[in-house]
Amino acid sequence: MRLSKHRRKTLAEMNMTPMIDIVFLLIIFFMTVTQISEINKELMELPKLKGSEDQERSSLTINITRDGDIVVSGNTTTTIRLLAIVSEELAKVNDDPGRLNIVVRADERGDCRVVNEVMNALGKLQLVKVRLAVQVPE
Repeated sequence: MRLSKHRRKTLAEMNMTPMIDIVFLLIIFFMTVTQISEINKELMELPKLKGSEDQERSSLTINITRDGDIVVSGNTTTTIRLLAIVSEELAKVNDDPGRLNIVVRADERGDCRVVNEVMNALGKLQLVKVRLAVQVPE
């Protein structure tokens, strides 16, 4: 009589293809997010100010170039169109100006008239969280 049966031990095989697919999708996702967040920041010289705070996450970034152009999300716009864009952002937060964070980045070599015009326009919308971006000197 035979009491022990000869059993083959099978090793569990792991298919690595789905894991590799997920890793590639994550890499593509993070590369895309990084590029989108950098499009809001135009290359410019910001005013230097010692002792400033780190920038909070903003809902909208407004860039004002040396030539006085207003750039939002890589597109040059006018003050009137800027107000329409800000109004759209306000609608996304249920028209609560306290929940909308706006960062204004202005080139230090540019004229301040455009900056004043933008700040006055934003003030008419009763926005309370408007910050001017600066660069901390080294």
